[in-house]
Order: sequence, then structure tokens, then C-alpha cells
Amino acid sequence: MLDLNRARILREVARSGSMTAAARALSYTQPAVSHHIARLEREVGTPLVVRHGRGVRLTEAGRVLVGHVEAVLARLADAEEEIAAIAGLRAGRVRAAVFPTAAAGLLPDALAALRVRAPRVTVSLVEAEPPEALAALRAGEVDVAVVFSHDGGPGDGVGGVREVPLLEDPVLLAVPAGHAAAGAGVPRLADLAEETWASGCERCRGHLVRACGAAGFAPRIAYATDDHVAVQRLVDRGLAVTALPAMAFAVHREPGVVVMSSPELGGRRVAALVPSGARPPAVAAFLDELSAVSAGWAAAGGPARHGGSPASPSP
Repeated sequence: MLDLNRARILREVARSGSMTAAARALSYTQPAVSHHIARLEREVGTPLVVRHGRGVRLTEAGRVLVGHVEAVLARLADAEEEIAAIAGLRAGRVRAAVFPTAAAGLLPDALAALRVRAPRVTVSLVEAEPPEALAALRAGEVDVAVVFSHDGGPGDGVGGVREVPLLEDPVLLAVPAGHAAAGAGVPRLADLAEETWASGCERCRGHLVRACGAAGFAPRIAYATDDHVAVQRLVDRGLAVTALPAMAFAVHREPGVVVMSSPELGGRRVAALVPSGARPPAVAAFLDELSAVSAGWAAAGGPARHGGSPASPSP
């Protein structure tokens, strides 16, 4: 039987890249960390780390072991949550990684409802784009990852992870008020081939480039920022046109921006990812409220539970 504490130390060495940094993070001495790694290598019968320069890197066996250690630690955390809830010692906790527009659009209502339902459940939130959120979930650093993927975009492998669908979020076209396309009903992307574009996050930019490529042109993206409010303000000032998901416009809408549907832009699929297996009660309750808010959002086109003002695209 492998010693779990030594396995934790190996995981920290892998994360930090050196024995010294791992010792500092764990409040150990560097010789103690080296001793534990050497003992672990004797237990498994093969080298787990290789020294190079001032640091260390994992061997293939080390990488395999760390992958299993992360899964074990995540399961132990789940067990701790379930047992604590059953024993009534505490109501539980939820650690969530969420992309920015969902953090602004879905999370506040879901957390407000969860507080009414289970006031002793604590929720911590980190903002992360889908790849980082998925990595944190697999490492056992969060319990829920709220992510999105675009139509036709490259998908993430999600082995060992269960998906809870939340909503379909259409990507909408936005132009300045008074723009020729504003009164054109449903404009074609090709009609905007000569425009200057502003774009959102890296994945959103990739989706825009693919959609415009399918329409026969490469968009001239002069402004790129993850801040969807900044993108809208650029459009409002007449500096660019853009494409953003409907959720971004429901969270914030600049008055001088005309929003229109565009079938060519498709949409994105929003989902919550959780580890496969049993869900701790706190996580299950959080997912219930997140799903309820998402259903209301999808039905109303925006934040419906607490009287938000949905963004209605022009026909």
C-alpha cells in the first residue's frame, strides 16, 4: 500500500518543479521532502523524478502516479463532504471555477437561491476560462467547472468527468446605432467584410474567425479584450462591430449598440462539469440551483429570477 502523505508530497513536487519549492509550500525541510520521495520510489520500485538544473521533472512513472493521486484526493474530498453532511458536522462547501460571463450572469441568482435553501453551505468562486477550469477540476482543486464550447469548435476531452447541460447561448451580432446594417433585418456576415471588428476572449475570437471564414472573408480584428463591456463600448463609440454571446448582452447593454440575430454565428453550449461518481450533497444542491437559473435564463432570454432586463436582439 502506497503512503498517501508521500504521494501528496510527490504531487506538490510536480506542481512546483523543485524539492525546495515543494518543501516551502508544505512547510517541510528540503531534506525531508527528498527523503519522502526516495522512500516512495523504493515503495514503487522505480524512479519517479529526475533532477535537471535547479529543479526536477517527473518520470513517466511519476506522471502516472500523480494522475492517480489527484483522482484519489478528489474522491477523498468528496467522501469528506458526504460524511460531514450526513453527520451534521457542517453543511458542506462548493468550490467552483466559472468563465466570466457566467460568473456575472448565472452565479449571483444561483448563489442567492442556494443561500435560502442551505444557508450553511459555503461557496468559493474562481474565474477561469474553460481549459483552466477543466484542469482545476481534474486536479481536484474545484468541485464544479462551468464551461462553454462553440458550435463546430474543437472540443475538450472530458474523460472521468460528467457534464450537466445548462443552456444554449446564441452568438449575436452587434453594430453601432445608425450603422447601415442596423436596419437590415438579419444581415449577412459577408456584408461586414470591410468592417473593423472588436472581439472577446480567445475562444470567442476563434469562433468569430471560423464563422467569417465560412462566409468568405477574414475579419480585421483591431481590438481584442476579454472584457465584454469594453467590447460593447468600442461598438457604442462607432469604432467597431462585434459578435458576442447573448449572455454578455443580458449582463450589460450599451445604449448605442444594436444587437441582431445571426444564424451564421451559431452559438455556444454552456454546461457544468463535475467528477464522475457520487456528488456530495452541497455540490448537488448547487447544481440544482444553477440548473434552475439557467432554465429561467433560457426561457426569458436573460436573468429572470430576480427581475433582470434581458437583451432582446433585433429581428
